[in-house]
Amino acid sequence: MTTITADDRATSPHPKSGRVDRFSGGEGRGALTWIIAFFGFLAAAGSLYASYRYFYPGEADGAAGHLLVTPVKQADLLMTVTEDGNVESADNVELKCKVPGPITILEIVPDGSHVKKGDLLVRLDSSSIEDSILTQEIAVAKAEAAKISSEKDFSAAKIAVDEYQQGTFRRELRQAEADIVVARQDLATAENQLRYSRKMHRKGYVTDLDVQSKEFAVEQAKLNMEVSELTKEVLEKFSKAKTMEELISKRDSAEALMNSEIAAFTKETNQLKRLQSQLEDCTITARQDGMVVYANDRTNPFQQGPKIDLGAQVNQFQVILRLPDLKKMQVKALVHETKVDQLHVGMRSRIEIQDRQFQGEITSIANQPEASNWFNGNVKEYATLIRIDGEPDDLKPGMTAELEILVNQKKGVLQVPVQCVVERANKFHAYVKTRGGVEPRELVLGGTNDTVIEVVDGLKEGELVLLNPRADVPDATDHLQVAEEVDISKRYGDSQAKPEATKATTTGPAVGGGAAAAAPQAGAAASPATVNAGSGQSAAASPAGAGGFKWPTFKDLDKDGDGKLTREESPSPGFDQTDSNSDGFIDRKEFKTAVDKFKKMMAEQGGDGLPGAPGSR
Repeated sequence: MTTITADDRATSPHPKSGRVDRFSGGEGRGALTWIIAFFGFLAAAGSLYASYRYFYPGEADGAAGHLLVTPVKQADLLMTVTEDGNVESADNVELKCKVPGPITILEIVPDGSHVKKGDLLVRLDSSSIEDSILTQEIAVAKAEAAKISSEKDFSAAKIAVDEYQQGTFRRELRQAEADIVVARQDLATAENQLRYSRKMHRKGYVTDLDVQSKEFAVEQAKLNMEVSELTKEVLEKFSKAKTMEELISKRDSAEALMNSEIAAFTKETNQLKRLQSQLEDCTITARQDGMVVYANDRTNPFQQGPKIDLGAQVNQFQVILRLPDLKKMQVKALVHETKVDQLHVGMRSRIEIQDRQFQGEITSIANQPEASNWFNGNVKEYATLIRIDGEPDDLKPGMTAELEILVNQKKGVLQVPVQCVVERANKFHAYVKTRGGVEPRELVLGGTNDTVIEVVDGLKEGELVLLNPRADVPDATDHLQVAEEVDISKRYGDSQAKPEATKATTTGPAVGGGAAAAAPQAGAAASPATVNAGSGQSAAASPAGAGGFKWPTFKDLDKDGDGKLTREESPSPGFDQTDSNSDGFIDRKEFKTAVDKFKKMMAEQGGDGLPGAPGSR
């Protein structure tokens, strides 16, 4: 008899059908389990698919099934302003050039060097100042000689007045009085002799001729006495006053000349002291211990290399070096005019510097924008200072900092990413993915932080909105607006002179066909192919740069039409570099050379130059 084991039974033919039983035993039970699991998976997948088709019918096929969406969330909204800035010290000791320039730097310590108080930092070219000192010393010696001579002349003139008033005049007066006395004595003697002669004439001892001579002697004595008296009178009334006026005039003239020479000597002496001080200022030493930082804040496109370096030229009052206090640091950011009104002193800020996080506070916002030039157009930026809290370590001036300034915080508001919102017909919309497909929703918006935007009305929490509606929905890119009736009084104010409606005419052919020509009439922004009215010139060919800025030409800057530009006509910081012959003017050739140099520099940096760059016209 043959014995059949359990293993043999599992593979033996069926007693009735003759089939092998493969579902009996352990192997059969494992296969059955896998089959049941497979059918269960199919049932679950079918259920999920049916649910998806129920909520999103018709979207399983085509591009609609691949739309990127995001749910509307309710969360806190931080309204912030982000800017880039540069780290600098809040307490800088600035070392300026005190010498009239331009003057050349002959020696300078390396940028970033650590110095001690009294160390030599900069030595400027003093050769011209030393020559000026020698010339000025000669001028001072001449002025001193003239001053001494004028002082002596004034002293002599002053003595002359006192000499005449107290000496010469009194002597002349006494002499006149003495002459009068002598004249009187002579008259009395002549009269006595006349009487004696007449007496002797009556006795016959003298002749008539002798008597006549005595009479003439009396008359002569009378005349002499009158002259003496008149001389005294003239001396007292006229000669004294005349001589005093002459002497006083000489004294005053000598005094004025002396004062003039003293002033000239003082001027020359001060000039010498000033030159000597400038000679001392050609050597700049450290006022305190610290790290040296070159004052290379900004360079203009015309300048080759930094402003501060060995061999560079600097002007008077120009900052050459700074000795920053590295324990008191701040960030200086230039905030665009569209954002600066949101900021206030005292606002807090998050500061990121080379993967390091800091906090700070706004300490200052400039009232005036930073100076602009040709190359940043009409952009207005305001310097804003943010003090870094504490005493940060290992921060160096000039490092780039990323700022996130907290403007406002709203609790529990509905919000979506900013790219979900599009503008159509002066209204904001979002595209919501629903069971019936994609539908637009008009929104009422609130604040934003350039990443997400608050939705005041129009959406509900949990709804799915398209992340990229401009690419996924054709209608989202349609910006044409329906022309609305304008209330002139409300928009422009009341006026006695009412504007008259005039029919617009163009003399040039429209470029781009009817669609392009119709766009301005529909109230939309004109495309680059739109023709300028009355010129037939395409707007794309306009010399205006980006943002409508028009680069100035040589003709635009040459206000007086003399063929050359002055500093008043071209107040660019690159004037001295453009003026290659240093004649104080920029001619057309120099202007064209500077423009070509700038275009070349922009091309080397990877571009074809800024749009609307100036030409040589």
